[in-house]
Amino acid sequence: MTALSNFKLRRWHVVILPLLFFGLGLAFLPLVGIQADEVFFANAIFHLPSAAAFDAHIFHQQIPLMQLSYLGALKSWLYFPILTRIRPSYLTIRLPVLLLGTVTIWLFVRMLERAHSVTVAWVGGLLLATDTVYLLTTCFDWGPVALQHLLTLAGMALLLQFASNGRNSRLFWGFFCFGLALWDKALFVWLFGGLIIATLAVFPRELWSRLTPRNLGLAIAGLLVGALPLVVYNVAFPLETFRSNSSLVPSQLASRWHALRITLDGEILWDYMVRPPWAPGNARDSESTLEDISDEVQLLAGVRYHYHNEMEAAFLAALVLVPLLWFTRARRPLLFCLIAMAVAWIQMALTKDAGLGAHHVVLLWPLPHWFLAVALVEAAAWRPLQWKHAGAVLLAAVVIFLAVDNLLLTNEYFYQLETYGPTKSWNDAIFRLSEEAGRIPADLVVDDWGILAPLLVLHRNQLHLFFADQAFLAPGIPDDDRNWFLTRLADDVWIGHTTPFLQWSDANERIIRVARSAGFEKHMIQTVPDRNGRAVFEIFRFVRMGGVAASK
Repeated sequence: MTALSNFKLRRWHVVILPLLFFGLGLAFLPLVGIQADEVFFANAIFHLPSAAAFDAHIFHQQIPLMQLSYLGALKSWLYFPILTRIRPSYLTIRLPVLLLGTVTIWLFVRMLERAHSVTVAWVGGLLLATDTVYLLTTCFDWGPVALQHLLTLAGMALLLQFASNGRNSRLFWGFFCFGLALWDKALFVWLFGGLIIATLAVFPRELWSRLTPRNLGLAIAGLLVGALPLVVYNVAFPLETFRSNSSLVPSQLASRWHALRITLDGEILWDYMVRPPWAPGNARDSESTLEDISDEVQLLAGVRYHYHNEMEAAFLAALVLVPLLWFTRARRPLLFCLIAMAVAWIQMALTKDAGLGAHHVVLLWPLPHWFLAVALVEAAAWRPLQWKHAGAVLLAAVVIFLAVDNLLLTNEYFYQLETYGPTKSWNDAIFRLSEEAGRIPADLVVDDWGILAPLLVLHRNQLHLFFADQAFLAPGIPDDDRNWFLTRLADDVWIGHTTPFLQWSDANERIIRVARSAGFEKHMIQTVPDRNGRAVFEIFRFVRMGGVAASK
């Protein structure tokens, strides 16, 4: 009976920590609107404009392989049976990636337990499960990153099993997962390169003892099979992925270092996703018990604006501990994490237009949490701290402090999203706009970024939608194109952002200007508000100057 109780106690972390992450994520899913990059993967499912950079024709079917030169269609494949059978909504779009993130937490704890100990698994798993940036980038997955984390952890866990039992199937499937990660997003090459160099530097003896021709062939075969669509694409378009994404810009290192720091401490998403309290607009009153609890947590914590956690400080403290742990069993895993992170981040930081957003920096996760867990647990076992279990008490205090601090930051994001609403491209008014658009009998024209893709996905490409980009009535266009554009002005209903929510700052002025030059003037039909009552979208027509506006 005692053995059974001990077993259950040891296994709690593989249940509690994933469920904690899932519960936190579930609360966030309805808080923001559908963002265009978040549903980019659905282009291939509904055959939307620019649906595929490369596809294959099999049995008279168009099968997407690549969406961009560096972005594969793996997520589109996974979502195809979901979105074609269930009406797209925030749940059908976000719940699957939340489940992927939950499985990733489970994999991480299991891997840490196998590689180190139950204590390290508890510490690392708790820090990752409460990490705000990991939570939000997974729930909304505009990066996308959810599959990257899952496939990375799956590959590492399988290779760890291969290292311990020598089963060749684990080697093949581990590299197969890495190959899928490369196909899903070729930027995985950053972390993949870091893992390879870290293994060469830290585990050379173990590596060479396993490096037989058979094992090398299995690893290469697994990688190539997993990344086969990416390989085929780069054969059809010789090395296009690498030629179009390999420009290096050393001058951007300083800004990328800042991005790394504010991602680690959870601050990076405030300006990007959450509308600040001081911005013009209405604050919503609490409408649910969960919102009441969130507000009470803020009051009890005594901090109204908790905009970052202490993970950066904790990581720096763990770095200081490395010399003290140099001659312990922690030295090699600590070095492995540090080298892998450093190599991956340097590649990211040097690549043009990369490394500035949370969706890039978070690709390093969960290496910081792994490093921190090993450093803290091993430091707590340091001999001077063993007197009367001082090390265990200190470890528990530090880990609980960091986890609670993470949760306070997560609560701040939740509270402000509920109270003040999300920012421009994440605004929840897209749901009301979707309902209004479905009731309009005319064709629709969109004149700003961030509107077209969510509407098309929410309506499964059943709306007749057009996009008025910079080419609309541009000087020098052919007569046929000009006549088609004039028909859009005369016959269609238009959708745009109100001025405070514009993505392209000149979108409204540009369309009004070209319409006037063609003899049309704007006639407003209605505005569409968000749940805070702010007018976010405009629905309007163009009528000939001096004419009578058509009814809706």
